Order: sequence, then structure tokens, then C-alpha cells
Amino acid sequence: MSRYHRGRGAGSPTNPAGPVYGVISTLDDATPSPADFARCSSLEAKKSELSLFLNWGGPQKNMEISSKLRNRSWLVDVLAIFFGIGTWLGVNGTFIQLPLLVDEAPEGWGLPSYLSVMVQIGNLGPLLYTAIQKYSPKKLNDGWTIHGVLLVRAISCLLTAFFYNQTASVAGTDHSLALFLLTCFTALNACTSSVLFMPYMGRFKEQYMVTYFIGEGLSGLLPSVTALIQGIGESGDCVLVNVTESGEEVYALRKTPPRFDTRVFFLILFALMVLAYVGYALLNSLPLARREYAQVTVSEGNKYVYGEADNQPKAEKLSKGQYTYLLLLIGAISLFSNGMFGSIQSYSSAPYGSQAYHLAATLSVIANPVACFMAMFLHLPPCGLSRCSLSLRVC
Repeated sequence: MSRYHRGRGAGSPTNPAGPVYGVISTLDDATPSPADFARCSSLEAKKSELSLFLNWGGPQKNMEISSKLRNRSWLVDVLAIFFGIGTWLGVNGTFIQLPLLVDEAPEGWGLPSYLSVMVQIGNLGPLLYTAIQKYSPKKLNDGWTIHGVLLVRAISCLLTAFFYNQTASVAGTDHSLALFLLTCFTALNACTSSVLFMPYMGRFKEQYMVTYFIGEGLSGLLPSVTALIQGIGESGDCVLVNVTESGEEVYALRKTPPRFDTRVFFLILFALMVLAYVGYALLNSLPLARREYAQVTVSEGNKYVYGEADNQPKAEKLSKGQYTYLLLLIGAISLFSNGMFGSIQSYSSAPYGSQAYHLAATLSVIANPVACFMAMFLHLPPCGLSRCSLSLRVC
């Protein structure tokens, strides 16, 4: 009597080599006959493949997930989230607040282009940090460097709250010079965090990297939610403000203000930055957090040597061509998402009004924390390099 089963992965009876979908077999070594295919309808096959996709890995993978949820400190998870919030909070908050800033700044709708240049100048931070670590005889200690980065960023948010609308004349034209300089300092620290914070989290067990990325996603989500609560105000109505001697009536647009102004918004960001600093300080000093370290030796500031007993799964090593391809792909994505889109978003939204610009700026950063949160609990089947890169291109 024939029986039907499907090979799901390495070690399965019908497919010891790896996952194959839609394989119908009789006995373990028997060759399927046309009658075998006739007994299995296409609808049944599709349902089985869908069930296989949704239950990828089966009970063993569920046990692995349960083990990861048990073998962790939830306090360290919370502190890692707080620490991650401090990554791009200031830069994200500034760009989210642009729909209100463009109405006050002398640059008008061109303000995002200026700020995009300031953010790109911030990329000098990682280059400077890398040069010091590589060529300086005395290495920077990443623990104390992170303290300095978070403190400078918190001070930048506080100063932005009080000086964002201060202008100065440059080459005979008024510019938001204070906002430019403070954004540049904030971006300098934010860009440096990309090469500083993640290596620091490498001293912890692997599961805490996911919660750190959740916090990094919240660095965009929390300012977005705050901006949605703030609102942008309503256009209101044209009201009569004056009547000239000739009888000509002068009207002006009376706009309803937002629920709170830009100063309060940046003060909220400052409070979140203080929370991020407290989270890092506890993460760096609590004995409970140190017990969650992986088997690692830290030397020369940020050099990590991992032990053999770390029990980390060994990933397949990328070839040089794949590595170069992924670097170019990440560079292209960063060029558009971090360089071009932010600078032209005000112009693309201008025909639809300030409300559309406000929603576009605030809602565009929500996808990242949602994806990181899903990655914490869901296990998706592995995809090939081409399929992953295609998904990135679509995104």
C-alpha cells in the first residue's frame, strides 16, 4: 500500500539533502508512478505546501523558539530596547518635524535638502572612529565612547528645542544655521552608533541583538507616534484682517496650531534620549546584564574574541562575489532611502498640502520596528540570495 509524505529538510526520509516541495513518493526508495500523482489532487498539494510553509521546522523549531524565550533575561531585553532607541532618534525626529519646520524656516520647502547634506556630513564620524581604532596606538574604549555619544546626542536634542528657529545671515541670506549645526552634530553621533553600538551588543547572547534592533526601530516609531499626536494643525478659513482706505478688503489664512509646538516635541525627544542613556548605563554596569554575556573576551577597547563553546549556529560563508554584491546593494538602497528620498519628499508632497507631507514623513518609518518585532517571534524558511535581493529592490 502506498503512503504519501513530503521531504521537509535535512534528515527527512525522502530528502536527506535538503528541502524539496511538492515531492510525492510511495515507500522510502520507491519511484512514484502516475497512479500516485493521480491520487493527490493539485488543491491538496497546494494546501500541503502552504501548511509546510507555515509550520517550517515543525516541533523542533518550536522547541528552539521556546528555549530562546526561556533562556533570557527580560530586564536585559528592556534595557537593550532602551539602548537601541538612542540610535537614530534625533535624526528621525528632525525629519519627522519638517512639515512644521518648513513653515518657519527661511529655506521653506528646500529645508529638507539642506538637512540631508548635514546628515551626510555625519558619515565622517564612522570614518574618524575607524581610523582611530586602526592607526592610533591607543584604542578607544567602546564603553566610555558610547557614554560620550549618548550624552552629546541628548544635549543636541535639548539645544535644538530652544534654538531650532534661530537664524543667521550667510552670504547675505538668512539661514537656519543653529538647526544645521545641531543636526550635523546629531547625525555625527547617529552615524557613529552604527559602527559602535552593534559591536558592543556583540558581547551579549545572540537573542539580545533582535531586541536591540527593536529599539532601533522604535527610534523612528516613537517620534512618528508623537508627531501624529501633535498633528500639523488645520488650514482653517480666510478671515478679514483689514480694510484699506480705498475700501479694499485684506484677508489672511488663519491656521489652527498643532496640539503642541516644535519645542515641546524636541523636549520629548530629549526625555527619550535620557531614557536611552539610563538604559545603556544599567546595561553596562548591572551584574545581571553581565551574566548574559556570551563567551567572549574583550580587549583593546572593542576587539572581541569568542570562545568555541558559544554554541552559535555556523552560517554558510559568503563568496567574495556575493559579499561585494550585497555591499553594492546596501549602498544603492542607502543612497535612495537616506540620501535622495528625504531631500525630495517635501517637493513630492507639496502639491497635496502640508497634511499629506506630515503623514508621509511620519508613517514612512513605521515598517522597520514592525519587521524587527516579527523577526523576534517568527521563523521564516531561508531564501536564496537572489530572492532576498529582489525583495530589497521591491522595498
